[in-house]
Amino acid sequence: MRRLDSAFLTAFHKWLAYIFLAFMWGITIKAYAEGNHRVDVLHYILPPVSVLILWWLSTFKQVTLNGETLVIRGFIREARVPVSQIERIGKHRGFRDPDFITIVFKTKTEFGRRVRIMTGIRSDRGIDQIAKMLQRAMGGKDVGVKIIQAPREPATISDPANGEEVVVRGWTNEELPGILTDFADIYDRDLGPHFDYEVHGRDNGSIRITFPHDIPAQQFSFLINYLQYPKNYDLKGRSVSVVGKAIISSKFKPPSKGLIGQTATFYIPSNDQKYDLVYVRVGDETFENSFAARRWKRVTDSRIPPDVEIK
Repeated sequence: MRRLDSAFLTAFHKWLAYIFLAFMWGITIKAYAEGNHRVDVLHYILPPVSVLILWWLSTFKQVTLNGETLVIRGFIREARVPVSQIERIGKHRGFRDPDFITIVFKTKTEFGRRVRIMTGIRSDRGIDQIAKMLQRAMGGKDVGVKIIQAPREPATISDPANGEEVVVRGWTNEELPGILTDFADIYDRDLGPHFDYEVHGRDNGSIRITFPHDIPAQQFSFLINYLQYPKNYDLKGRSVSVVGKAIISSKFKPPSKGLIGQTATFYIPSNDQKYDLVYVRVGDETFENSFAARRWKRVTDSRIPPDVEIK
């Protein structure tokens, strides 16, 4: 199941509008009670404007894509609509307001013939990605990348055949597939049409991710960072740990050919304030892999988190 709307932005803008209307009605009622006729125009304008704003906000719903079905939720109602009932998808890009999508149905549903989804402001998982997911579902194609749930395994096993794996703690078995699918939607062109994950639950509570069809070097680093800082997930009160292992090859573009063939550990450094990098530990050397600079830079302070084990 994929939640398509931004829960925070939908609630934020609705409450902002409610507060604005309450404020304007307060001014109008106070002026009317005091006999102040300078705001008489509000007596005529405010009621229809209020109705229009409330109607507009009511069209924004919580929408989840479950296979070939849209699960649409309002305040007290829920409707399940097959994606085959979608007639048109409209994308609306905001300038200062959030982007949103309008879904028009062929026939009337419990929420009318259209619903709107507030997706976020210039979000990676924005209107283009969501529109594409809906169109793929309408065409009967697989939505999201394939995630293989592998058998449970002990905490210590041999390295994967292609040398790349990620071990993550802090996300549940229900949350992780959504995070992985979001990542695959963002980088689908780079990952290729046959990309998939194999997810292994482990005895120590961590989850191990391997890649049956490999993963590009750059996206491997991006994934480690994304698992630490996924979009639209609340990180407050949550302890997340992500560690990647890989055998360095030329595709990683290491700063020295002498690093090729060695096993490297990828992790997010302690007290990270940049949010767009990973650290790479190879032997006794540590490198900062900045996504902006697109190169490895040797650092003297490894900043290894306490829960990261360097072998």
